[in-house]
Amino acid sequence: MNCIIAKRLLSACVAASLLAGSTSFAADWGTIKGKFVFKGDAKAEKIVPSKDVDYCGKHDLVDEAVVVGADGELANVFVFLNAGRGKKVDIHPDYKASAEPKVLDNHFCRFEPHAMTLWTADKLEIRNSDDGIGHNTNAGVLFANPKFNEQVTNGSPIVKKFEKSEALPSKIACNIHPWMNAYVLIRDNPYAVVSAADGTFEIKNVPAGKHNFSFWHEAKGNLKDLKVGKEKSDRKGQLEIEVPAGETVDLGEIEVTPAMLGK
Repeated sequence: MNCIIAKRLLSACVAASLLAGSTSFAADWGTIKGKFVFKGDAKAEKIVPSKDVDYCGKHDLVDEAVVVGADGELANVFVFLNAGRGKKVDIHPDYKASAEPKVLDNHFCRFEPHAMTLWTADKLEIRNSDDGIGHNTNAGVLFANPKFNEQVTNGSPIVKKFEKSEALPSKIACNIHPWMNAYVLIRDNPYAVVSAADGTFEIKNVPAGKHNFSFWHEAKGNLKDLKVGKEKSDRKGQLEIEVPAGETVDLGEIEVTPAMLGK
């Protein structure tokens, strides 16, 4: 009888241990989120096309270097986990390579989207949706991945697969239409986002623990002295943030001044 009881207790302990291990795994991830607000006046300057004027001139083209909403919402701020050179970060199993490539489109004589992130597990498809208009895609400032500068025609998109992480967002340009540019951040993990039109951002399923996060905007580059909660980012625009297991870290409103963007 004692032996039977002992076996039952052992089985119960093993089951409890497995359950606890499963629960622990599910809780070993967290989320960070926040909202960028621009504290200043920002007026988008109108762009007067100098090429393909009849077509491009029909569209309301503006300088997208600083995109601010009606209530100061700041779009296109890059936020990404920076594990450090040569270091890898655990990736939550919910993150899987996309079945379809991510798209960067030449449309209405501008790039859509203007700012984007790309995980190396995914492919990038560069399209030309401007019928009868020629575009080229110049990615000549890539460092870790091969540079390219290629024509993209209607119905014949360019498809690229990158193998390495870029330290910072890379500028993409169209030399035919010199006002056209976009920024793409290529990373070897999915923990990178761009703030939306309403200024908000969220990175889900980050490994629990302390991580360095980078804050970057095309107008200035690294956003140093950015006040996030009670701390400030360093000269590289980085800040250590602790992500508790199973919790969401709400960084609240993060104010960005004109001086931070070189304005």
